[in-house]
Amino acid sequence: VPGNRFILAQLKTHGPASEWDPYPLVGPDILSFLQQTTSVKTIPDRRLISLTDSSLFQHPFLILTAAGEFRLSKDKRDIIKRYLSAGGFLFVEDRAGEKGGLFDYSFRAELKKIFPEKSLYILPREHAVFRSFYLLRSVSGRKLTQNYLEGLDVDGRTAIVYSQNDVLGAWAKDLFGNYIYACDPGGEAQRWESQKLMMNIILYSLTGTYKTDAIHLPFISEKLRR
Repeated sequence: VPGNRFILAQLKTHGPASEWDPYPLVGPDILSFLQQTTSVKTIPDRRLISLTDSSLFQHPFLILTAAGEFRLSKDKRDIIKRYLSAGGFLFVEDRAGEKGGLFDYSFRAELKKIFPEKSLYILPREHAVFRSFYLLRSVSGRKLTQNYLEGLDVDGRTAIVYSQNDVLGAWAKDLFGNYIYACDPGGEAQRWESQKLMMNIILYSLTGTYKTDAIHLPFISEKLRR
């Protein structure tokens, strides 16, 4: 990470940019929010990167967002396995806003080819991603398709976090700075929760299970009781 600063990197996949980059303007807002509310220093704009780029392994945090069919060649599946096994983190979003859609089905199938011995599982509410910065009691996004996040563990850590609620869509604005999409069903309170969740996912990728260490548990338990 250049200058010890966080880089928001987004994965380029097959098809037109509108498929894998539906929200091209959200990067600066996410990074500004991150830098203003945490101690994380950032590179001010996101980077687009493909699996075959030589700099892939210099980006320990990647976002993949899509809505249609997801397919990978064997070579690219091998790259993802090496990336995750080397310590990389992948935040995957199904932005379709529907249960059992084409992306969800095909992504799970590809993941099974990469890690045949593993499966996505529902992240419990005591998982570190829900307390890495904000103490979150629920998940959120542009549309509450599922009331949970899923994850896949590699070498004892959650290397993939998977959302079907389109968290990035809750950040999307037009050129005049107005939010493009309503958040369904919770409105602006849901948008705020979506923004906090995005911060937590980034902080989790940087800190891992730090906030589940025993020294933090009494404080966190007290906060959650309030």
